[in-house]
Amino acid sequence: MLRRGGRRVCRLLRLISRNGPLMHPSADDARFPLWLELSGLPGRVNEVAKVPYAWVVFRKVVELDMAANPLRPGLVEVTPAELAERCGLDAKKLGRAVKGLRKAAVLRAFLPDHEEEPALFQVLTPVPTPQPPDEVRARHPDLFLESLWPPRYAEATPEETGADAEGAELRGEQKIKRVVELYLNTFSMRLNSLILDQLQLMANHYDLALVERVFERARKREARSLGWVMTEIRREIRRREEAGMKEGE
Repeated sequence: MLRRGGRRVCRLLRLISRNGPLMHPSADDARFPLWLELSGLPGRVNEVAKVPYAWVVFRKVVELDMAANPLRPGLVEVTPAELAERCGLDAKKLGRAVKGLRKAAVLRAFLPDHEEEPALFQVLTPVPTPQPPDEVRARHPDLFLESLWPPRYAEATPEETGADAEGAELRGEQKIKRVVELYLNTFSMRLNSLILDQLQLMANHYDLALVERVFERARKREARSLGWVMTEIRREIRRREEAGMKEGE
C-alpha cells in the first residue's frame, strides 16, 4: 500500500496528465473557478454594483484572464465592444457594470475613449468573497477532492508578494507616484478614483521609461486624454514586437 506521500504524488501526476502543467486545477476551473460561484460572490457583486448583470461581466473577465494568463492572474486586453457582445450587453450597460465592479473592489479597469480600442482589465486579488475558500470547500467537499489549494484568486498574485515584498511594494509606490506626476503635469491637476485606477494599471504593467517617453510625446502634441497615452503605449509595444519578429525571421 502506498504511503500518504506516495498517494499525493500519484494524485499530482494524474492532475498533470489530465490538465497539463500545474496551474490551479480545481472543480470546473478550466473555464471558471467554481469556488467563486459558491462563495456568495455573485449576489454580493450585483448588490454592490447595483446592476443585475455585473456578475456576468466579472465572470467573463475571469474567463478571459484564465485563458490569457493560465499560470496566475494577470492583465486582460479586450475591446469594450467585444466584451459587451460576449456578455449580451450594450456599451452603456457595460460601462455601468465596470463602474460597479470597481466599487465592489473586484476589478481594476482602463476603458478607452472609443469602444473599438482595447481596454485593460485586472482581477484584484485576493478576491473579497463573502465566504472564504476554506469554508466553501468545507461545505462542498466532494467538489474539491483533487483540488490544489488555495485556489486561484484566493491569494495575492506573486507580483504582489514575493521574497522582497516590502521593497517591491516601495518600488511600486514610487513608480505609481511618478506616473501620477506625469499625468498631473500633462493633463490636469484634478484626480478621481477612476483616473487613479487607470494610472495604477499603467504603472503596474508598463516600463516606466516607455510611459515617460509617451507622456512627453503627449505634451508636445498637446494630447487631451489619458486614452491617447495608453493607445500610444500599446502601439509602441506592438512596433517592438513586430520588429523583433522580423529580426527572428
